[in-house]
Amino acid sequence: MVARRSIRAAVSKNEVLATADDLDGTTDNTQAYDVTGVDRLVIVQVNDGTAGTAGIDVVEYSKDGGVTWSAATDVLAVASDDSTGTALAGGALNAAGVEPSGAAVFKCGPFEGPTAVRIGRKTTDTTGTTWVTGAPTVYAFAIGGVPGDLTALAV
Repeated sequence: MVARRSIRAAVSKNEVLATADDLDGTTDNTQAYDVTGVDRLVIVQVNDGTAGTAGIDVVEYSKDGGVTWSAATDVLAVASDDSTGTALAGGALNAAGVEPSGAAVFKCGPFEGPTAVRIGRKTTDTTGTTWVTGAPTVYAFAIGGVPGDLTALAV
């Protein structure tokens, strides 16, 4: 057993924001998570599905419990400086149909007030774009404030 003195900045378990090969993602809030009180969020887009074409994964936030959503404006590549780095345009994790080579890692937050996060990838209902073929998995890990699982808005 590993002895831990404290969990000053707990890291949550990984949660799936978007599933591999799910072309248009979910809009029922089963893959949307409450990140209220979380210090930071690490998002990992993994090229583990069928090779994809023409889709765009967009990080979206809701401030009203998952009723309305908008593209995130604070997502950075993990290699970016927190103070001077350039936020991803429109919260988009990738260019149209361009999946990462292996995986791409991003960071966002902290969050003010009640906040939920999801990946939009359905052209008609999100700021993302539906994948024509294939799609990557997108995971989230919360840092600080959540010692276990993140809570999905709907189950």
